[in-house]
Amino acid sequence: MLLNKDFTPAERVRLDGLLLEKLAPQHADADFAAVRSSADHIRHVFGPDNGWPAASLSFEENLADLQRHAAEFEEGRAYNYALLSAEGKDYLGCLYIKPIKSRLAVDARRERFQAQAFFWLRHPLPANSPALDADTVLHQLQAWLARDWPFRPGAVAFPGRVQGWAEWAAMAQPGDEARHA
Repeated sequence: MLLNKDFTPAERVRLDGLLLEKLAPQHADADFAAVRSSADHIRHVFGPDNGWPAASLSFEENLADLQRHAAEFEEGRAYNYALLSAEGKDYLGCLYIKPIKSRLAVDARRERFQAQAFFWLRHPLPANSPALDADTVLHQLQAWLARDWPFRPGAVAFPGRVQGWAEWAAMAQPGDEARHA
């Protein structure tokens, strides 16, 4: 489990200009359309060498991802949200709140952070969402996680956004947490 089993995350949250809903198969059509139309703009979200979404991603593969994300949420392994316009009509992207994953036996990021969060926004955003941009969404998500989630202050990393990819990789080495505190 990512968090204490006593914590129950909201399945639907309203932020300024955004509605977050637990990511589920009901979002399949809108999610697939957003992923496909924005693929070149979201490939960097999970790392500089991450190839998701593949150019050949099918609707069925994307649906399977949504089913997996819904199961992760239910099991408390990760929390994934659809980012929607305030009124819920437009699909804007996704948020993923996940444990720190690493191939390293000892990874200092696990000591410093309790979770890592990633989000992507469709490109371009719908015309009726002009006040939203990645920085605005980032600040709203950071405030929400600090206010409503049981993480230590500053314990949710946003690799690729708050921590640059080179910095994020360097933080894995033991002893590095002192240099970044």
